[in-house]
Amino acid sequence: MDIDTYIGNVTTEIVKNVVQIQKLGVKKVLVNNMHPVGCTPLRTSPNNYTICDLLGNYAASVHNKNLKQLMGKKNNAYVLDLYTAFTDIINHAQVYELGSTRVKGSDQSSKFNNNLAPCCEGFYDTGFCGQQDDTGETLYKLCENPDQLFYWDEVHPTHAGWKAVMKALEQPLKEFLDRAYVP
Repeated sequence: MDIDTYIGNVTTEIVKNVVQIQKLGVKKVLVNNMHPVGCTPLRTSPNNYTICDLLGNYAASVHNKNLKQLMGKKNNAYVLDLYTAFTDIINHAQVYELGSTRVKGSDQSSKFNNNLAPCCEGFYDTGFCGQQDDTGETLYKLCENPDQLFYWDEVHPTHAGWKAVMKALEQPLKEFLDRAYVP
């Protein structure tokens, strides 16, 4: 099965589940789309956490486009746009060169030092955050200031990362929840 067929199957099932949940009486349903998986440390580590993997982001974009099309204008269901929230934070947290001036994003995302690197890293390629050897010795390292990094480990944002994401999603989420229920 190719990736497009697989993505189509997944998004079709998500929409079927939304319809089923609504038939059970749930008045409002939130469905999140995929974040830019190509920007997770798992996918950026081969390039020393400097650039996102385009193939990973392409798959997420196709998934999100399919989901949006299939969800259409369903009453009382909303696709929460994690992709844009993550991307805006990741892009704005980077330092850009403008002539001889270094400029960093000015919103909440600008507090992140390296937006593609994890705070917690295993020592070995096959290791993971939290891994210990048989004697209890840690086989990972932690950053000193997790609130200055967007990602905690290979795929999960830090608390500060999630706080920035939720800040970006707060207004559209409130607008959806404040909308009148349409029977």
